[in-house]
Amino acid sequence: MLFRPIALFALAASASASIIARAAAPAVAHTPGSLSTLAIQVLETCVDTNLNNCLIWSATTLPVGCTNIAAAGQASDVSSVSTVAGVVCTLFSSTTCTGTSQIINGTLNALAVVGYDNTANSFTCVSS
Repeated sequence: MLFRPIALFALAASASASIIARAAAPAVAHTPGSLSTLAIQVLETCVDTNLNNCLIWSATTLPVGCTNIAAAGQASDVSSVSTVAGVVCTLFSSTTCTGTSQIINGTLNALAVVGYDNTANSFTCVSS
């Protein structure tokens, strides 16, 4: 009689552990105006200052896992960024979300102001 409750507890613990251990998915790049209605806009990365010449990054859920900016053609070429309300992103100097970092919460029209111009190669995002 004791076997059944223990087995069910072990199964429930195993299932919940596998859900927690799953890595967050990376974001997907879009050009302005082409964002899916099912996606959440998380970050805008722009190769020019004042949010010009940009890619819109979206995800279906938060948090956003490590996303490689360089793979979308913006390798060490981002000069301004913007997050949407309720989202905080961290830019990284490497393509694997390591190296030097810069937290972004809102709009930064010139990354040069914080010494991070043309440095970002990847990012992660979380809800704030």
